Amino acid sequence: MASKLVLLPTLLLALAFVTLCAQSFVFGGRPVSTSSLRSTARAAVPEALELQTSMTTALEVSTPGWWANIVTVVVPCAILIILYLQSEKRKYEEKMGIKK
Repeated sequence: MASKLVLLPTLLLALAFVTLCAQSFVFGGRPVSTSSLRSTARAAVPEALELQTSMTTALEVSTPGWWANIVTVVVPCAILIILYLQSEKRKYEEKMGIKK
């Protein structure tokens, strides 16, 4: 019984040690240096395209995409809210005995 009590914490400590000491996903692989990749990427990009950063590209919004989001998200949600409120109103009127 005592060996079972010692075995679980030992296994948990070993698992924690292996997880924390592993250098990468494949246990021991070294990360690729990014300096050589960056220099290669900068040499491959024309100077005219360097002005447009990834941040400006990420913030660009197309008008058709904007309206598609409005139509496919906001309009159905508004319709569902209206239907819910109408059903609650009908339940309330039936409960109170109000007739139109």
